[in-house]
Amino acid sequence: MINEVKKIIKDIKDLKIQGSTNISAAGVKCIKLTAEKSKAKTLKEFLSELDEVAEKVSRVRITEPALRNALKHVLIRIKLHEDFETIKEYTQQVCRNYLIQLRNTVKLISEIGADLIEDGDVVLTHCHSKNVTEILKKAKRQGKDFKVIVTETRPKYQGIVTAKELSQAGINVIFCVDSAIGYVMKKVKKVLVGCDAILADGSVVNKIGTFPMAVMAKDFGVPVYVAGGTYKFDAETAFGKKEPIEQRDPKEVIDPKKLPGVEIINPAFDITPSHLIESLITERGVTRPEWIREIAEDMIPGL
Repeated sequence: MINEVKKIIKDIKDLKIQGSTNISAAGVKCIKLTAEKSKAKTLKEFLSELDEVAEKVSRVRITEPALRNALKHVLIRIKLHEDFETIKEYTQQVCRNYLIQLRNTVKLISEIGADLIEDGDVVLTHCHSKNVTEILKKAKRQGKDFKVIVTETRPKYQGIVTAKELSQAGINVIFCVDSAIGYVMKKVKKVLVGCDAILADGSVVNKIGTFPMAVMAKDFGVPVYVAGGTYKFDAETAFGKKEPIEQRDPKEVIDPKKLPGVEIINPAFDITPSHLIESLITERGVTRPEWIREIAEDMIPGL
């Protein structure tokens, strides 16, 4: 495996590359770089090399169907090409096309989602989502006046990334600790979060803390909107497979030496059921969460 790919994998693992959209793009770039530098002598060797890289990349973050779907998308197309003399060049084109498609998907989601933001809104968000920040920046460019409350998002504090990005875009930002959601919810008009996976029943997987935020929002009568492209749909959950929840190093929470004899857990994600979600914002429009399977299935290759 080439050094550039090893670095991308490490950056994904260390959360230097974060957010399912960015992780998906990084995974496809690993395929693109591997093809570019490949010294394979036969078509079989070349495809085996790509498969090996795809497998290693997909294992880095297990709760990322968007990454798995992206790798599957490009590999299916690459394997249809049987000319070894041109397959490296063809692979580059397939990867470039997917990255363009990904950017266009984010753009469409931002345009659709921005229509839901209104003057005077107070929007609560959690963690960092490219789709969410692009929606809010688009709404700001449309001249809308609103505030965004951003949670810190322990233990890795991804909310700081969101707060900085939105503030730099001229948006009025309020930053708070995760446990303040009950305190701030009475001021909130909408909750807007991203997601790492959309399951067949319309529930979503997102950064740990999203589920209690949605429960609290329901109690206050605040609608919860989830932004995510259909490329995040986990088709395997339609057949009963459970979405794995990544368990990260307890040291991210606290040094275990400071709590001897205590079990420290660090789940990266939780699952928010569909009945707590007002709508999903996708590149195909705003939809009820339980209807996502109808619009997403044909987007997933090999289903």
